[in-house]
Amino acid sequence: MTTFLRNILTCATLTILASACQQVNDDRIPAYPVRMEFNQQVWELYGVHTYGQHRFFDHFTYTPSGYFNFDPDALTGYGGILLVSGYDFEIGEYNSPIAYDSACPYESKRDVTLSFDSETFEAYCPNCKSRYDVCEGAGIPVAGPAVERNYALRRYSVRPRNTGGYIITN
Repeated sequence: MTTFLRNILTCATLTILASACQQVNDDRIPAYPVRMEFNQQVWELYGVHTYGQHRFFDHFTYTPSGYFNFDPDALTGYGGILLVSGYDFEIGEYNSPIAYDSACPYESKRDVTLSFDSETFEAYCPNCKSRYDVCEGAGIPVAGPAVERNYALRRYSVRPRNTGGYIITN
């Protein structure tokens, strides 16, 4: 085997091993159904439009007030939905809506939900103090015990509707 080929194989192996060490676990939160529909009018009222804007949705507590009058059949996952506007790496655009389950994956309890820090654009758990990059980091942990365990937020699909607005599903 030539030195060149051996170097390529070594680099490929090291890359695979390094990426395996960096993988995060985003399945800590139980898979509960998610389905929310926003027509264009409802999106204007309850959507997120500028970088760092956020909103929490929870069918069990009817948060935010008034939204569930528009979508009484909304399903908001295990701990509710955190909807933020950020950079979506999947489509490569800023000010894109991104949705996560708002239950802390380290705590993994339905009633231990995240808050949002508008200065750092991070979600954080008031109990374990873990912090998550939700506007640019796809919900990866950046501080607290969730970093040590590689517990990331469960992310949901946000798709544009043909007639305007968005649909959030899992």
